[in-house]
Amino acid sequence: PISPADAVKVLCVDAGSLRSKLLALADRLGYHGASIFVIDGSARSAHSNAFCTGFGSFRRICLFDTLLPVMSEGEILAVLGHEIGHDRLYHVHTRLVVGIAYSFLMLFALGHFLTSPALSSAFFAPEPKVYLAVVFFSFAWGAVDFVVSFIMSAQSRANEFAADRYAVDADESYGKLLGDALKKLMKKSKVNLTPHPFYVFLTYSHPPLDARLKAIRDHHQARHGRAP
Repeated sequence: PISPADAVKVLCVDAGSLRSKLLALADRLGYHGASIFVIDGSARSAHSNAFCTGFGSFRRICLFDTLLPVMSEGEILAVLGHEIGHDRLYHVHTRLVVGIAYSFLMLFALGHFLTSPALSSAFFAPEPKVYLAVVFFSFAWGAVDFVVSFIMSAQSRANEFAADRYAVDADESYGKLLGDALKKLMKKSKVNLTPHPFYVFLTYSHPPLDARLKAIRDHHQARHGRAP
C-alpha cells in the first residue's frame, strides 16, 4: 500500500525572478494562462525534468525540484522553450488524437474477434468464445503493436528535434543554453551516451545526446549565422 509519505507533492510557487522570466517567455511564445508548479520529485529519485501540460486556462508549467539547483535560469528558460515547442507545434494534440484513434481501432478489432464465427470454427469451437477470442487477439495485436511502436518511437524522436529547433528559434542564446541543459540532464539521469543506432531505432523515444547537440548546432548555424 502507498502511504501518504510516498505521495508526490505538486506545489504552486512564486519563484521570484525565475517565475517572472518563465511566464514572460510563455506569453511571448503564445503559451498563455499558464501557472508554474514545482514537483517534489526528490522524494522519489534524483531524476530531473520539466514539462508543460494542460489546455487553455488549465495550462501548467511543471518543474522538478531536482532541476532548480543544477541549472541556471537561462538553461531552465531554454528547456521551457523546448517544452512549449511541443505544445505550439501540436505534438501533444497529435499524440492525443493518434492515441484515441489507435485505441478505437484496437477495440474495434477486438469486437470482431469476440464475435467471429470463422475464428471459432478454425479452432473447432462450435460458437465464438470470449476466452479464445481474447487469447488469439492478444497474439495478433501484439504483432501490430510491435510494428506500430517503431513508427511511434520514430515520430517521437522527430518531435524532439523539432522542439529543439523551436527553442533555438525562440532566442539566439538558447542554442548553447539548451545544449548545456541537456548535458546536465543526461549526466543526472546516467543514461547511455553511445547507444547502438539499431537499439535507438527499436526503443528510444528521444534521440541520443550527441545527435541532439549536433542538430542544435546545425540549426543555430543556419538560423543565426554562427555556431552557438
